[in-house]
Amino acid sequence: MKEAYLVDYTRSAFTRAHPRKPEVDGWADTRGDALLAQVIDGLLTRTGLNPQAVEDLSVGCALPVKEQWSFGGRYPLWLSRKLGPQGRDCATRQIDQQCGSGLAALRSAAREIQVGAVEVAVAGGFENMTRVPMGPALFKEGTLTSPEALNGAEWLELEVALNMGLTAERLAQAAGIARDEMDAFALASHRRAARADAEGHFDGERLALANPAGDSIERDANIRPDTSLERLAGLAPVFLEDGRVTAGNSSPLTSGAAAALLMSSAALERHGATPLARIVAIADCGVAPERMGAGAATAAAQVLAQAGLVASQIDAWEINEAFSAVPLHAMRTLGLDPAGVNVWGGALALGHPLGATGVRLAGTLARILAHRGGRYGCAAACVGGGQGIAMIIERV
Repeated sequence: MKEAYLVDYTRSAFTRAHPRKPEVDGWADTRGDALLAQVIDGLLTRTGLNPQAVEDLSVGCALPVKEQWSFGGRYPLWLSRKLGPQGRDCATRQIDQQCGSGLAALRSAAREIQVGAVEVAVAGGFENMTRVPMGPALFKEGTLTSPEALNGAEWLELEVALNMGLTAERLAQAAGIARDEMDAFALASHRRAARADAEGHFDGERLALANPAGDSIERDANIRPDTSLERLAGLAPVFLEDGRVTAGNSSPLTSGAAAALLMSSAALERHGATPLARIVAIADCGVAPERMGAGAATAAAQVLAQAGLVASQIDAWEINEAFSAVPLHAMRTLGLDPAGVNVWGGALALGHPLGATGVRLAGTLARILAHRGGRYGCAAACVGGGQGIAMIIERV
């Protein structure tokens, strides 16, 4: 197979989503596909690439319903000022692999290049969780449904599998992860993200973009540099009366978009591009739906085996912080040094716009490797419904 390279990555600022209080979300009046189009335009502007060179666009979205249905990825393409007029021959698709949708979009783009089908591709993802809220509201109105035949399945606790918070409770209980451990991890995420933000590490990936009101949205809204263990400990459990999962050790509802540019070796030479990283391996897996958070560790183990590597050879990890329990479980399972995991913070602090998160994980990971001089990095995420997805990249 041919090699696929991650050339550049960028994203919008991640805002705090709130379906009942849209005024707190800077992207409340911006469709998710329109936001992704702005990010794609920013990506192409800063790389200087002729939009006509882009042959393929894969779009990740975890809730592709209502206005987030993108006509197979055509809407972000057409809404892009750069791709819309010139990219009509560009193939597109929209991918729903829940929280792994962004990494799945990267996988799709990379594999198109690896098999020689295309030489230049864009992978993007978006979610506006104010405008299209999480599942419970969509189930209540009938936009989302579940098969009645599964309600009586003896092997599946559907009410747990459909509630991500309950799956996190199951994972924490099974792995023996205590509430105070999860709160401490959340605190570290906010402190790491706040420090990385203050040191300018996100400036190289985050675009300042305007919303319809003309306001420039430049900063990530979910980072809480002033939080403390005392504040986190004071939060009540959300999903079980005596549970361990709180709003503080869970990722917040978030709106945002991200995009990455991928090329083949021949395209790098033709366009004079310098890549951030080489795509080494990608793996996904299924796990027990009631403990979907275990998917991140399982997928990471599989992608290590696929690449012929061991965990100690990975210099930096980006493990999605859907809940504190997820990276904590992965760190225990894989024997990871906490100092190398989510070194610029994660979704607990930055937010988790579902379809965009996987692109951010891989893109931020590539930038961390460049900053620290590491060789290999691994991005991994758990996936609603009982899956996991992981990718290994190598700094070029």
